[in-house]
Amino acid sequence: MADQVGTCAICGTATATSRRRHARYCSNACRQRAYRQRVNEPVMALDSFIGRDAELLRLTGLTDTRMLTLVGAAGVGKTRLIKEFVGSRATLVELASATDVARACAAALGEPIGEPVLSTLVRALAGRKMLLVLDNCEHVAAECAALLEPLLLGCPGLTVIATSREPLRVPGEVLVAVPPLSITNAVELFIDRASANQVGLRLGDRDVLAALCARLDRLPLAIELAARLVTVLPVKELLARLDDRLELLNRGNRTAAERHQSLRAAIGWSYDHLSADEQHVFRCISQGPRGFGLDVAVQACDLPSDRVLVVLSALVAKSLLTFTAAGRFEQLESVRLYGRERLAEQFAGDVPGASAASLKVVRRGPAPAANH
Repeated sequence: MADQVGTCAICGTATATSRRRHARYCSNACRQRAYRQRVNEPVMALDSFIGRDAELLRLTGLTDTRMLTLVGAAGVGKTRLIKEFVGSRATLVELASATDVARACAAALGEPIGEPVLSTLVRALAGRKMLLVLDNCEHVAAECAALLEPLLLGCPGLTVIATSREPLRVPGEVLVAVPPLSITNAVELFIDRASANQVGLRLGDRDVLAALCARLDRLPLAIELAARLVTVLPVKELLARLDDRLELLNRGNRTAAERHQSLRAAIGWSYDHLSADEQHVFRCISQGPRGFGLDVAVQACDLPSDRVLVVLSALVAKSLLTFTAAGRFEQLESVRLYGRERLAEQFAGDVPGASAASLKVVRRGPAPAANH
């Protein structure tokens, strides 16, 4: 019986395939590599995926892009969106706890980690079509950029999708900003997660739910954390307590990463990776209105205007601020409350005998009206 020529599903090498038996792999090494890749495939989520039709449609239109980065604020749902988009057709590299990006990629791909690691990766990927997802890149953005540029140049069949709170700034990178949910999808998400926490739950007025989700900035993480509280707080009371959301929203999934266990931890992950100047400006602008111009920021920070503008630009890039079409800077309410909390802690450290509680007006006091 004549053999037919096939190709290895891993490396593309020609394989002899008889009519009785189709050889998917050219060797045991490729077969074992395929097994290791399956182990590292993204796992389908156990709860429902809500909304994001526009974002999924846009991603579908970018399938020819070789370097794509999803950027957005803490808790906006970048990881969940990309897992929904790629399904099981990608190899996921989780970088939240990584210190060596190249080694993390090699481990996820099931490659033996030789030296130099970049050469190992190029040899492994040069002849293959591969979709690689790098998740949570913000704290290793420079390392990711240093690895991905030569990797993309040396591996024509490689496509990379990254999630990050800031751009990686790799040549050819296309950015997709992930915004908060629409108010309709935000309410739907709250109802879905709250109903899962208490069967038969009656949530009441939809307008109150919409107000609650709007106060939570329509962030999926904040909404899911708030939904866990419906077993102990009526929705109206929960809405009334949202000035204390950083204390309240602290019951994430036990299996979630530590930075997703609470809203405070999610925003703190971004704050902790800021420079000293960036932290200073972040704290100072939190005491003002949600929307403000450069002049207000300069007055609040007591720094030269050029320096403040540079830092504000960095905070925009790191998804802690947005710059609107009206030419103003804006903070999400949850982010502003976190900044006020850190500002109160700073004052407590500067004032002998003071405590953050005694200075809570800095953290939780009503914000001045926006300066137009």
